[in-house]
Amino acid sequence: MSREQAYGDLDNFSIDNEPKQNQARQIPGSRWKSIFSGKVLMFLIFILLSVFLILLVTGVIKCSETNQTVEEFQSQVQMQVSHALNNVSDRSELRELEGRIRNEVSRMVEIVLSELSKNSVNLINIMNRKLEMLPPLECRNRQCPNDWIHFNGSCYYFSARKSTWNASSLYCSLRETHLLVINNEQEQQLATLETQNKRFWVGLTDHSGQNKWQWIDGTDYETSPKFWMPGEPSSQHESCVHLWTNGLWNDAPCTGKEFFICEMEVQP
Repeated sequence: MSREQAYGDLDNFSIDNEPKQNQARQIPGSRWKSIFSGKVLMFLIFILLSVFLILLVTGVIKCSETNQTVEEFQSQVQMQVSHALNNVSDRSELRELEGRIRNEVSRMVEIVLSELSKNSVNLINIMNRKLEMLPPLECRNRQCPNDWIHFNGSCYYFSARKSTWNASSLYCSLRETHLLVINNEQEQQLATLETQNKRFWVGLTDHSGQNKWQWIDGTDYETSPKFWMPGEPSSQHESCVHLWTNGLWNDAPCTGKEFFICEMEVQP
């Protein structure tokens, strides 16, 4: 009985305890699997953290670059706005300067026109007074050569070149005329109007140097009208006469070069 129980117990032991033994054999493998699973999980977590960190760093860099780009864009915009404002200011100043210049030019033009108007009126008045003093001019006579003036029965030539008194007298004589002889006030006025304060030789001389003046055509000096400048004649060494300021007479050296006037009577 005891042996049967013993064997019975042995059988029961071996049969009942087999799962426990198998379970006992399987425990070390389960531990390795658990450890392996934990490492894989940690590795995955590490990878995820690394990826997240990379994405975070990349995002920060991108954000920084974006901020820098925005700042550069803002700086460029500010520069362009400032430049535009400067241009607007410069244009405004230029327009203001242009306006001032135009106003000044207009003012100066008005002043010049006003002065010209006054001078023109004065000149016209002087010319009218001179013309009123002259007798009516006759029509140009065909007997007067070209470039000669017909007045009161005589022809007059006013030279455009200068020469000495003797050369001037020779020029007139070669054309069968003589230097101007002033016989009356009308002739003096004509000479004054035409000479316009330039110096012109006339046919009056004192070759003796003794204040004995003679007209070139023999007209009596003592009985003819005289139109000397104040204080003239003034020198024994000035033996020839020319018209000067306002057509008045002045004695001068005959060797000086002046314009001259030739006169010839119109043949009836």
